[in-house]
Formats: sequence, structure tokens, C-alpha cells
Amino acid sequence: MATVESIIPGLLMARLAELVLSPPLPVAWPDVPFTPPAGSYIEATFMPNTNVNLFVGNDATTQHQGILQVTVVSKAGGGIVAPMEIAGQVVAHFAKGIRVSGQGVTVRVSAKPSVARPLQDADRIRVPVTILYDCFAR
Repeated sequence: MATVESIIPGLLMARLAELVLSPPLPVAWPDVPFTPPAGSYIEATFMPNTNVNLFVGNDATTQHQGILQVTVVSKAGGGIVAPMEIAGQVVAHFAKGIRVSGQGVTVRVSAKPSVARPLQDADRIRVPVTILYDCFAR
């Protein structure tokens, strides 16, 4: 039987896989071999945070919370408008209140995702989108 610790990232990654972009962009999944293309792509990073035990009982539900960070990566020199548009589409896809469920677990996007300022690498521009989630499970 799968644990909540593996179900949560699985549900969030499955939701990201459903994102339809035109043109489609490859995704760099956590700990999966990936060769960055010459053009744009998306990078997924799963960052669980400290659990919160809101109730006293030893068998009570725990609040699992954390961040799914989705970074839009584009070639440098093309401006910020196109990658910011893709970031906006990620925000819409993970709108506040979206719930994804499976294997008896429901994960909720707990706030509107935030788009950070574009970060400049030597040959790339990176636009991080921070998606906060929570899940009440044992």
C-alpha cells in the first residue's frame, strides 16, 4: 500500500502532466534523467514542509503541506513576456482551491500560485511558480 508521502507528489505531478501548452513543452521531472532542449521547458520540484498535528489523538489526521515549484525555463535574449505567459498558464492550471484525489488522499492547492521575478542564468531565463498545497491525511 502506498503512503501519503508518495501519493501527494504523485497526484501533483499527474496534475502538472495534464497541463496543455501550445506548443507543448518537455518537463524535467524530479530525479528523472533529462537533457535540456535548446528551447523552452518546464522544471518540476517537489518540496514537502513540516507536518502540522492540529489534533491531540495519536491516530488523528495530520496536515501535510508544502510546495510544488514549477519553473519555466527559456533561452535568454527573447524577453520575459513569453515565459511569463507560460507561468500564468501554470497559475491558472493550479488555481486556488483545485483538488486532486487518488488512493484515498485529496491534495488541495491552498493559495493562488505566485510567480517570482525572472532569474537570469548565463544562457537561460527562469521564471519560478510557487504552488502551495495541503492535505489532511493520516
